[in-house]
Amino acid sequence: MPLLHLCCWLLCIFLAIAPGAGATPAKFHSEPGPVPALDNYFKESLNTRDGLPHNTINALAQTADGYLWFGTWEGVARYNGREFKIFDRSPETGLPDVGVRTFHVDWQQDLWIAGSRGGLVKVSNGVWHAYPPLGVLINRVLLDSQRRLWIATEGKGLYLQDEAGQRRVWHRADGLPSEQVHSLLEDATGRIWVGTSDGLVFLDPDLQIQQVASAELQRTPVFALLERQHELLVGTERGLFALSDPQAQPLSLLANVPVSSLLPQGPDILWIGTVDRGLFRQARGVTEQLDIRQGLPNNRVLALLLDKENSIWVGTNGGVFRLRDAPFSTFTTEQGLVSNFVRTVLSHSDGCLYIGSSGGLNRYCDGKLSRLDLSTVSVGQSVLSLAEGPDGSLWAGTYADGLVQLRDDKVVQHFHADNRLPANEVRAVLPLADGSVWVGTALGAVWLSAAGDKLYGREQGLPSPFIMGLYQSSDQRIFIGSGAGVAVLSATGELQRLDLSRFDDADYAFGFAEDKEAGLLWMSTDRGLLAYHLQTDKISMIGRAQGMPFDKLFQLVLDQQGHFWVSSNRGVLRLNRQQALEIVNGQRGWIDIELYGESDGMASAQANGGSAKAATVHHDGSVWIATSMGVSRVQPERLQQFARLTPPVVVEELIVDGESLALRQTHRLAPGTNRIEFQYAGLGYVMSQRIQYRTLLEGFDSQWVNRGAAISAEYTNLPPGSYRFRVAAAYPGGDWSKNEAIVEFTLLPQLWQRGGFQLLLLVLLAGSLFLAIRWRLSSLRHSELRLRKLVAEQTSELQLLARQDALTGLANRRAFDEALQHEYLRSQRYQTTLCLALLDVDHFKRVNDQLSHAVGDEVLKRVAAVLQQQSRSIDLLARWGGEEFAMLLPDTSLQDAAEVCERLRQKIEKMDLSDIASDLRITISIGLTSNHKLDLSQLLLNADHALYQAKREGRNKLVLADLPQQTAS
Repeated sequence: MPLLHLCCWLLCIFLAIAPGAGATPAKFHSEPGPVPALDNYFKESLNTRDGLPHNTINALAQTADGYLWFGTWEGVARYNGREFKIFDRSPETGLPDVGVRTFHVDWQQDLWIAGSRGGLVKVSNGVWHAYPPLGVLINRVLLDSQRRLWIATEGKGLYLQDEAGQRRVWHRADGLPSEQVHSLLEDATGRIWVGTSDGLVFLDPDLQIQQVASAELQRTPVFALLERQHELLVGTERGLFALSDPQAQPLSLLANVPVSSLLPQGPDILWIGTVDRGLFRQARGVTEQLDIRQGLPNNRVLALLLDKENSIWVGTNGGVFRLRDAPFSTFTTEQGLVSNFVRTVLSHSDGCLYIGSSGGLNRYCDGKLSRLDLSTVSVGQSVLSLAEGPDGSLWAGTYADGLVQLRDDKVVQHFHADNRLPANEVRAVLPLADGSVWVGTALGAVWLSAAGDKLYGREQGLPSPFIMGLYQSSDQRIFIGSGAGVAVLSATGELQRLDLSRFDDADYAFGFAEDKEAGLLWMSTDRGLLAYHLQTDKISMIGRAQGMPFDKLFQLVLDQQGHFWVSSNRGVLRLNRQQALEIVNGQRGWIDIELYGESDGMASAQANGGSAKAATVHHDGSVWIATSMGVSRVQPERLQQFARLTPPVVVEELIVDGESLALRQTHRLAPGTNRIEFQYAGLGYVMSQRIQYRTLLEGFDSQWVNRGAAISAEYTNLPPGSYRFRVAAAYPGGDWSKNEAIVEFTLLPQLWQRGGFQLLLLVLLAGSLFLAIRWRLSSLRHSELRLRKLVAEQTSELQLLARQDALTGLANRRAFDEALQHEYLRSQRYQTTLCLALLDVDHFKRVNDQLSHAVGDEVLKRVAAVLQQQSRSIDLLARWGGEEFAMLLPDTSLQDAAEVCERLRQKIEKMDLSDIASDLRITISIGLTSNHKLDLSQLLLNADHALYQAKREGRNKLVLADLPQQTAS
């Protein structure tokens, strides 16, 4: 072996076995700049528990519409970021067997699917077209630049299929090294490269098989081929090679590693899947490995994919694995933390970040983690709190060893229960400019100074001796947060306890943060955020009533983009500061919340609190959060990068009166169609659960309707006419997708709704009147009275039919809409409460499917009768559509309305239907809301969201939309 090749070979082996170095987490990219270590990507896995039909992922692809496709031995799974749709052997797909071995997205953006029994299918614009099967497993397919389809088989050689479907085959007798063909590639010159179980060959322009000169690429299985920078990369059972010319010797890039798949990411990064050693990445001379020890489901890698959002998808024998960028990155013991249970973080003036955990103290500086040893003064080295002194020294409060002061990484002072502290558990430290220091312990707060020490406990006026927070405001007051409230020490030494009982019995005060520009001190409590006005001593609250999703909040910090970040046991909240100030000033009643957790890159959504500080803003603008699984970091300005991503959106299903229709560009719906539902999906995978939607039904809506994260829109009782449904998607804070999904449909009129019929009816009526007048000319007065009576009766009947549901006898949608508008305006005029409930019969489709539609109609009539019997005289009941009912409760408080709805739910649950079917039981789900600070358009949407939540939480429930997360059942 030449000396140069030997050196390269030794270097590659060294790099392959070298552990990945820690680096600052960064965005996926291929442009010049630092490349993040594999350990710093956000990792997640999907398998059969998440909806995949099989855990062996043989193939991966992303089509032009944005869908991700997974090929398994139990069919094809199409993924929209939320759920999988499975395609298997059926007339729709034309697959002869469920086993799928390979995908190929051709230059026309069509998806080719091939696998067991020689099944070969092309999916184009959602239409499946099957070709005659070959009767043998297909390993690879390739549509070349001349529109020729190449098919690699397992045991029957290489096939070529033209546009007419005619096939030609190459066997060993034609020069093919083996009948088992594993890989295919068309290079820039038009040559077709063929990797077999016995070496590599290529076909020249005359379709003659030519051998390569290299012995390394003969007599060895060739599993993967990739052309990059005028080189052919060849993945074999013996390693990865680079071939610049068929007659030249290849260069070994990864020795003695069986390579199964190759994926380029820009010019400098190469991902390498292996047969049994996991995933490798070569980036600018550095090779890293990721296997089951770092979370890979299985070390056998079968497929690789780089999606349109720069995530890496890895198909393995144990499911699909994803490496992706995320808003948050997390440091754990894998990156060098001494413990994953982090209690406090501090941004220091020396430019470093200090991290206190149950295992000790870390320092993060210049992208590297190091440890500060406290073993000389702390047995357990469990750090609860951190603070910086005015001289730049570091103060560390411990769990069992008191308070330590460090300067230049050396302990200069140590306070504990045997000298000046009442207890060794120190959860808060506050060094002051005069050199004194406040220490919050489990047995009180103590002020240590050169003039002497002073202890504050219950006897001195503290609500509780268990101290969790200390803060000195800009007006020099000391705020002391305890396990039973907050006390304030004035500059004159007077200690005053704040009365927080009127704020939903707020008790624990976990943290403080001052907004100097607004003159507010924010307090994080077990009942939400309290805003203390430093000039007026007034206290305002932002809690559940203002939109907070839960009560207990630990630490608030203000970033450089004008947002609050608040840690909690259930994730990290981001709030708009301006909205918070408007609430405090009485200009707004509701705050918009974004909640971040594990799906956003945090190793655990459980942040830690009860010690200071549990979160901090670093000098570079990043926000750091102490959690039960490491320390999590988010760079707020990077959220705009995610917002700039615009996910494509598709309409996945059109459901008309309970029946799913095959999607087309336009639809003609039958007269009398009552309920139309669109289900859609934004095909984004970075923050799938955060995608927001808006819809517009042209011909019905006057403006866009914001749907939030809801993935369906429903319309009932639409009048006949032509409509155009539009849906757009966006990540939070981003632009709406310009390529909207559009479905057009025409709702045909009933015979009596057609203009010709109405004209004919008018002519007949006029003729009848004329004849009646002529016939009864002798008794004109009598005829006139009779005619007036007839017209009045017909008019009354038509009005009744127009406003009454024919099946149940209740008011119909039209009558309900008129009553809703009337009652809403009346409630606004007289400042009364109007409640709206939407009721839906649970699992009603089963009744129709299993017992017949006639039984279903009888059930609806009985449900309507019970509802009418049990509702109040002032309430208005209507059939909303299908199995759904609506009820208006005027002049009724939300509590009284909830009692009425709960009584209805219980009566329906106990309804006896044994005369229809012996085991038939019916329940209903109810969504209830009120007009409290809602406009008319949002009233229905609020009730619908509550109904959707009731059904999602198990049905047979009442959910009150005005009280988040409160249900009655």
